[in-house]
Amino acid sequence: MSAVFLHVGQCGNQIGKAFWKKTLQDKAVHDGHTFIHPDGKQRSVHVDSEPKVVQKACKGLKIRDGNIVSGKRGRGTNWALGYHGLMKSGEDHILEDTANQVRKEIERCDMYSGCIMMHSLNGGTGSGLGSRLCDAMREEYPMNHLISCTVAPCLTGESPLQNYNALLILSYLQRNTDCVVLTYNDDVLGKLQRKMESVSFDAMNTSIASALGGVFLATDTMTPKSGPSIGMEPWEMIRSVCPLPANKFVQVYHIAKSKLSWVGLQKQMSQSIRRHDSKGHVVSLVSGLDEYQFGSIGNVVIARGDSTETFYPQMTQGLEKKFCKSFNTVSWNPFPIDIWTAKTNSIGPKDTVSITVASNSESIVEYLETVYERSRVKFAAKAYLHWYNKYGVTNENFEEAFDVVEDIIQNYKSAFS
Repeated sequence: MSAVFLHVGQCGNQIGKAFWKKTLQDKAVHDGHTFIHPDGKQRSVHVDSEPKVVQKACKGLKIRDGNIVSGKRGRGTNWALGYHGLMKSGEDHILEDTANQVRKEIERCDMYSGCIMMHSLNGGTGSGLGSRLCDAMREEYPMNHLISCTVAPCLTGESPLQNYNALLILSYLQRNTDCVVLTYNDDVLGKLQRKMESVSFDAMNTSIASALGGVFLATDTMTPKSGPSIGMEPWEMIRSVCPLPANKFVQVYHIAKSKLSWVGLQKQMSQSIRRHDSKGHVVSLVSGLDEYQFGSIGNVVIARGDSTETFYPQMTQGLEKKFCKSFNTVSWNPFPIDIWTAKTNSIGPKDTVSITVASNSESIVEYLETVYERSRVKFAAKAYLHWYNKYGVTNENFEEAFDVVEDIIQNYKSAFS
C-alpha cells in the first residue's frame, strides 16, 4: 500500500529533506517498498517556484530524474499569486509538470493508497500552490487518501498577509483532505529553546521530521507477521484519530530519551502538553494551574525501541489511563487511544526509546479563532485586499473561506460540548 509524497515550497522541501534522511535509514522502509521504489528511488515529488531552494533541499536525496519541479520566480508570500498567478506569470507548467510527475509515481505503485503533502500555511507557494495541488489531487484521485502535513507560522510573524494566507488554505484543506497534521512553529521553537541556546532552522526541521516519522514509519503492530511492512501507518492514523470527517486536524507530540522508563517518558510528555487557564493563558502542568484542559477526540500512541516488548503490558496495567487523563479523551469515543509499538527506534539516536502521540485535539480551536479574528479585522478595514484582487481572489472567496473556518470551529466545539 504505497504512498507518494509531495513536497511543496521552501518549508515543505526543507522538512522533507530532514524526513527523508531519517526514512532512508529505516530498513523496514526499504524492505516494504511503500515509501521507496525497489530501484531505491524515493516515491516523492518536490516542487517550488524558485529553483535554488528546491535544488539545495533535495541535494543528497534519492530523487528520480524529473521529480524536481521549479519555476522562475517566487510567490511573494501571497496565496493568490501561488494559486491563481501561475497562468498570469506564464509559469502554469508548474502545476501541469507536478501533476504529471505525481501520476508517473502513482503508476509505479503496485497499490497506491494516498498522497502525503508537506507544505506551510504562510508561504505563497506552500499555501497558494499547495491549495491548487490539493484541488488537483482530490479531483484526479477522489477515492485515495490525502494527508496534509503543514506548518503554522509564528503568531508574531513578519508577513502582514500570513493570516489571510492561512485562512484561505485552511478552507481548502478542510474541503479536500482526509487529515491535516498541523505543527506550530511557536511550539517547536519553544521546545528547542529549552534544550539549546541558539535554535537553527535545521534543528526545527529535524524536530518536525522526527515527529512525522514517529507516526508514518513502519511499526511491528501494523506489519504482517509473515512479511515486510505494507505501509498502513498513515492511513490507520486517519481511521483512529479522525472518526468524524468534519474534525480532521491532528497534532503530533514526540519525545525520545535514552535512560527513561515508559512511565518516565509518559510523564515528560504530559508535562509538555499545552494547558490553558480560564482566561486562555498558557500554563504548565507542573504549576498546578490546571483549571481547563483541552480535550481530544482520538489518539494514537506509538512506542519505538520497545525491544523487550514491555510497553503494551504497561499500557494495560495503568499507563493507558494516564495517557487518557493527559489528553483528556472524550467520553463518547469507546476507543480513544490506539497503541502501536516497534522494537527498534529508527528515527532517534542510537540506544534511545521514543513515544509519539498523534492527537485530534480541541486546541486547534484557539489557533483557528486567532486566524479568523485577525483576518476579519483586516478584511473589514479592506487591508491588503488589493494584493489578492490583483491575482484573481475576490471578496466572495474570502467570505467563503470565513464560512468554512467558522464551521470548523463550531464543529470542534460541538464535538466537546
